[in-house]
Parts: sequence; structure tokens; C-alpha cells
Amino acid sequence: CPDCRRPVEYIEEKNYSFRMGYYQDKLLKHINNNPKWIVPETRLNEVFGFLNQPLGDLSISRPKTRLDWGITLPFDESHVCYVWVDALFSYVTGANFPNTQKHCNWPADLQVVGKDILTTHAVYWPTLLMASGLPLPKKILAHGWWLSDNTKMSKSMGNVIDPLQLRKKYGTDAVRWYLLRDMRTGLDAT
Repeated sequence: CPDCRRPVEYIEEKNYSFRMGYYQDKLLKHINNNPKWIVPETRLNEVFGFLNQPLGDLSISRPKTRLDWGITLPFDESHVCYVWVDALFSYVTGANFPNTQKHCNWPADLQVVGKDILTTHAVYWPTLLMASGLPLPKKILAHGWWLSDNTKMSKSMGNVIDPLQLRKKYGTDAVRWYLLRDMRTGLDAT
């Protein structure tokens, strides 16, 4: 993998699928009607590039024989929910949706995501929401990466810088100023 540098393995298995392509035209219409839905504009162009090809089905499960952790599918005990599907719907329930007794924070006013998971949040996630009849987030902001030695910072790579240590060394205001001044929205920063 070019990002995490772990070996890639080809796997063939049977999974359950979601007919994501069924919602492609509806998603394109939403984006065209809301041109500021994805920011910055360069990230919007990436999503349009992705949507210029027909959307295939999205695998939404993994067999327990390969992954024994995860939420079991209610209609098949031998499969777990694909981690992105599980995580995405956790956003909605974490926002108290559809609870009418407490304050509900869904749809999100702004969903902030990393540029490397933009397709998941701007294509997969919205089509799953559309299929469920749930509202889409009002805006998606894709931020760049923090780089360390010209490589994306990542817990799995172990090249992270502890922001609490930065704050301790330079102070809260200095770190805030650096982030606001040098990490322009959507771009990578070192």
C-alpha cells in the first residue's frame, strides 16, 4: 500500500452488496444543485471525476471466517458489517438521530474528513443515507494531511507528532496560530 506501506493481498470472497449505482444520478443532482457541498473545490472535482464512471455495487459485509470482529449482520450470522458501513451509521446514532426527546445533531452542518477518505464520505455515505431515506450532511470539508518527513502522519506508521507536546513546548496560542496560518484548508502541511 502506498500510504501505509503494508503488503497488499488479493482476496476473493462472497459478500453482501449494496446497489450504490442506483443512487448515482440522485447524488450527482444533489452535488450540482449544491456546488459548495464539498469544499475545497479541488476535492469537489475529485468526486466529480469518480462519479464520471458508473458506480458499481459496494461490498457491505465480510465473512467471519476472515474477520471475527465487527457487528454481525442481522440476516446472516456468518458475516459482519463492513467497517465503513458500521462507522458511517454510527455518525447518525451518535448525533441522537432520530431521537425526538433530546436535541438531535443530524444532519451535520459540517462533516470534516481527511482527503484520503473523501470518496467514502462524499459517495458511499451519501448513497447509503439516500437509500435509508436519511438527510445528507449539509457540507463536507476535506482537509489535507499533516506530513512528517514528506510522508502522511499515521498511527499505523508510527510517525505521529503529539499535539499535546507541541502545546507544552510552544503554547496553545502558538500552535493554534500555526495551524490556522500554515495548514490551509484542503492542502497538506508539514
